[in-house]
Amino acid sequence: MDDPIGSHPTRAEQLDILATMITDQAKPNDCVLDLGCGTGYVASLILEKRSDLYFTGVDIKADSIVEAKINLTSHKDRTEWFVGDLEAIEEIEISDVCYQFIITALTFHDLPDSAKRDVISFASTRLPSEGFFFLYDRIRLTEKSFFPLQKSIWNRINSIYGRGMRSAESFEAYEADIMPNNRPGCLDDYIKWFGEAGMKAQILHLHGNVALIGGSKVG
Repeated sequence: MDDPIGSHPTRAEQLDILATMITDQAKPNDCVLDLGCGTGYVASLILEKRSDLYFTGVDIKADSIVEAKINLTSHKDRTEWFVGDLEAIEEIEISDVCYQFIITALTFHDLPDSAKRDVISFASTRLPSEGFFFLYDRIRLTEKSFFPLQKSIWNRINSIYGRGMRSAESFEAYEADIMPNNRPGCLDDYIKWFGEAGMKAQILHLHGNVALIGGSKVG
């Protein structure tokens, strides 16, 4: 299955890193929950590496769920899919199982901060003590003095891959682009929210302004 967001130059590599971490650490029949699964691209990466795992996907778009089912037909006995809004995550009738891995990829920037906190808290309640929550998303730049450095990274990505990750002429233009449907979280906030949910957080991979953050329960 091809990456459905081909315009993102480093996404495919980072998501393969995410899938590899899961499949290297998973035990047979472990359960994976993807919050914001889209058309099943991450599911395909994981199940192609380890067909002995169970996968549950949730997405707000019913059309995406239909396409995910088609894309993962060969794994239909080990997958289940739900339409649901992460801004009302407690209302989604997700199977009442303990998930060894819970993931969300490029979904959090669509959520208000209150929903980000709720999803992180929900993930913590569904993980065993040795389970992991992986959050993959853009990180918001908050310090104006660092913006020229961010532009250098974007320009380098564009020169190497022939397409850019993002662009903005100034820090003010960058902030103006943060709209209701584009709300990347701040790193400091994520560390705080993970802690409030009883999880330790570590950045496991970072490229440009897109981070893969891992969370695990304390104790």
